[in-house]
Amino acid sequence: MLKNSRAAYGWIAIGLHWISAVGVITMYVLGERIEHAKEDGAAREVILSAIRLHQSIGVLFLFFLAAFVIQFFLQKRPSEYEQHPYLVLLSKWVKRLWILMICCQILTGPFLAWTGGRPLRVFDWFVLESPMERIGWLHEGLETIHAYAPNLFWPLIVLHVVGALKHLVIDKDGTMKRMIWPQKEA
Repeated sequence: MLKNSRAAYGWIAIGLHWISAVGVITMYVLGERIEHAKEDGAAREVILSAIRLHQSIGVLFLFFLAAFVIQFFLQKRPSEYEQHPYLVLLSKWVKRLWILMICCQILTGPFLAWTGGRPLRVFDWFVLESPMERIGWLHEGLETIHAYAPNLFWPLIVLHVVGALKHLVIDKDGTMKRMIWPQKEA
């Protein structure tokens, strides 16, 4: 029951799904905090402190998010329940856009610090030195991607939650149960 089967999600997929959900929401909230601090004209030290917290927590979640993306592609997925073809298509695109957004963030995040010529400091526990000097043009491009990719967050979360509720309340097909606890093979 560690791995997925055609009938159910395994512990790996379920654990990574929920850890990644906490990670994505946490990073989004911290990112918004940084943006609000900038808009409110907060002191430079307050903004830098928020950025350091965002980076530190981001590094901790990076490995779980990367594992989530990798298992998404490597593990088979349980067969989908019957539903309208448009809903199947929408579901697939919501999943793909989540993966795209996560990939954008976990790739651009560390490189934002590094292309700025700075190391990544993780809670003063350890430092990930920059493998490069400052590269201004690349830093600006990555900054743009890192700032705009989270615009997918609210539309995707609404679609994801509405889809989950549809399965739970209307279809009553066991989809939610599959994402919370591994099911035994039938």
